[in-house]
This record gives sequence, C-alpha cells and structure tokens, in this order.
Amino acid sequence: MTIKEAVEFFMENWDLIPVLTTIKGDYAVPVKPKRDIYLVVEKNTPGIFLARLSPDLMRLKPLEEPYNDEARQYIYHRLKEANLLRESGLTH
Repeated sequence: MTIKEAVEFFMENWDLIPVLTTIKGDYAVPVKPKRDIYLVVEKNTPGIFLARLSPDLMRLKPLEEPYNDEARQYIYHRLKEANLLRESGLTH
C-alpha cells in the first residue's frame, strides 16, 4: 500500500473510519486493520506517513465522537497542504 492509496482510502471512508491517537497525540487512521497499517498525521511536526502500529503496544486510543470530525478535518487540511489529495473533487 502506498501513501496515496492510504489517503484515497481515508477520503472514501471518511464517515466510517475511526481516528485514533498515539501516545504523542498524533492522529492514526487504520487503512489496513488486519495488518495494523495506519496513516499517521503528526500534530506537532509536519510528518505524514504509513506505519505498522500494534494498537496494544502503541496504546492507540479512539477519539470520542465529538472529536472525530474535528480530527478528520485536521487530517484533511494537512493532506491538502502536502498535496496528497487527488484531483477528483473529493472534499469534506
């Protein structure tokens, strides 16, 4: 899976995909849950990357519902800044 494929998966599953936080407070979105592959968007640095994270080892926590949409908007904004959104008109 490439980062562009992960971004497309995130955009296509916008309302269904959970947003989790890492110990450092970064956002992690599962893009291949069976393989523990996440799209990670750092909050305090400009990093956006794919990572294999074991939820138990990394102590990933799901966000509560009122914060999910805010986190998705933040991720969208960061992906847009990084020019990782395809030109298909997918917006949120």
